[in-house]
Parts: sequence; structure tokens; C-alpha cells
Amino acid sequence: MQLNMRDVYDNSGRIKKEVAPWLSGHKQLLALLPNLQLLNQHLSSDTDLSLYEEAQSGLYFSFLGTGPIQTAKDINSVQISYQPKNIDGHFLMSKGDEHSLLQARISPEHLAAVLGETEDQIIQHFMAMREKLGNENAIIQLPITERTLTLIEPILAHKGHSISLAGHLYSLIFTLIEQLQMLSHLSQCEGCQSKLFHAQNLIETPEHDALNIKHLAQQVGLNTEALAIGFNLIVGQSIESYCTRSRIKFAAAQLRQDPTAKSHIVAQSGFSEDQFEAAFIQHFGVSSHQYGQIH
Repeated sequence: MQLNMRDVYDNSGRIKKEVAPWLSGHKQLLALLPNLQLLNQHLSSDTDLSLYEEAQSGLYFSFLGTGPIQTAKDINSVQISYQPKNIDGHFLMSKGDEHSLLQARISPEHLAAVLGETEDQIIQHFMAMREKLGNENAIIQLPITERTLTLIEPILAHKGHSISLAGHLYSLIFTLIEQLQMLSHLSQCEGCQSKLFHAQNLIETPEHDALNIKHLAQQVGLNTEALAIGFNLIVGQSIESYCTRSRIKFAAAQLRQDPTAKSHIVAQSGFSEDQFEAAFIQHFGVSSHQYGQIH
């Protein structure tokens, strides 16, 4: 089945009746200023389909989730891209897929005026960043940091005038630009990368304390923002995810040696019983009890 995104939502942002048998979700698009927009969109599919979508030129700061993005904790990742011209194309959704997007679009001209630079300077900067840090789709990815979460919350909770919302959005965009510059530095600084590998080794040490990012950053000589961004760059996942994976792998090794010591192993892991089982199933696909029986 093929659909045009223009035919999915009505003017109030609800799913149109004609496509309701296959799609559910919502869309809120705010034009805060002529060249500054904020989109909050969720889409869930009950069938396999192809959606045609068009996008304007501009700078895109995108926050992705699965379920509806109602709080900052619903966001899984950050993507930054520059589109020099209007684009269009199809994207596929399979039955059961969910896509959520909180996205700011700003024109290079508008951002240049806010930062006191020229439009050409802004374009050249983001094109250079895209060339250096972008993936095969020319998208730059950043992890979610505590600072980012703090700046997103007032945007999602905002109920007042659009001018004040624009102010919150500017703060978020400026922070992401700073994080891009930090990512660029970390990608070429051997000393910084050595500190990041040291952090990775500390996390993998079985006797290492439960994750405390602030303490870990102090141990390796980086600030928490640089540690979070650099760790994602070097390892390919967030510190939190990596730490969970490392602790569960260590717990699994202990279970193989002594399946009867589960209570002690859970207590050592730093997880509650429920957290331990959820992480175990996510990593191994079976419960810890089943794992012990298999191994």
C-alpha cells in the first residue's frame, strides 16, 4: 500500500478517517517564526505500507523515539542534518512499526541572523560537519545527554506564547551546535580518545561501582558532556546501555559457574530483581532462570 503524508493528518493533527484503518497517531506543527518550525509527530502502522513525504530545505534538529514523545525521557537519539534544497521520497513502515519525531527546522539565513554570522558561514560550517561526522545518509548522530534532556523538557511542557517557546528552542539549537563542535574535537583528539577508552575499561571492571557518570568523568579527566558524547562516538552506544550490557554479561558468566547463587549475583549487579530480569531478557532473549538451565 502507498500513501502520501499529506493525506494522513487533518488540519487539527489527527489521523484522517480514510487512513484510520491502517494508521494511528498525531501531528502538531508550530510555525513559531517564518523560518523556524517545531514538529511533534507520532505514527503507528497496522499494516505494511510505503509513505511519500516532502521536506523543505533547511537545518533539521531531530529527536527520535518509538512511543509518543510526551517527555524528554521518551527520546532515544538525536539527529542533525542540512538539506540545501527541498527533497522528497518514500519511507517504509511494517505492520507494528512506530515512529515518533520531535523536530526543529530553521533556515540557515535565520540562524545566521540570530548568531550574528553570514548565511554562507552557517552553510559552510554545517556542510563541513556533515562531511566529517555524517553517516552514509549525511546525518550526524548525537547521544542524549542530561543537558539536552533539561532543555527539551520546557519545550514539551510549554503552554504559553510562541515567542517564549522560540527562546527555548534557540537554547536547544545552540547547545546542539556546541555538542557538534565537541564531537568534532573528540573525533580527532588522541588524548581524549585515550581517556574514553580508559572509561570503557573501567566500566568493564567487575568490581567497578554502580554507574555514576559524574564520578567516571572525574576519574578519566573529562567533563560529563564530553564523556557522554565521546563514548557514543568511540563505542557506538550510550554509557548507560554499555554499562547495562557489561554488567549483564558478567552476571551471565557468574550464573554459568554457579546457577544457585542467583540472589547474590543480582545483589552484586546493582539492579533490582525486575531490572535484572528485564535487562537479561533484552540482552539474551531468555530469562536468567532459562539461561541457567540452558548453560
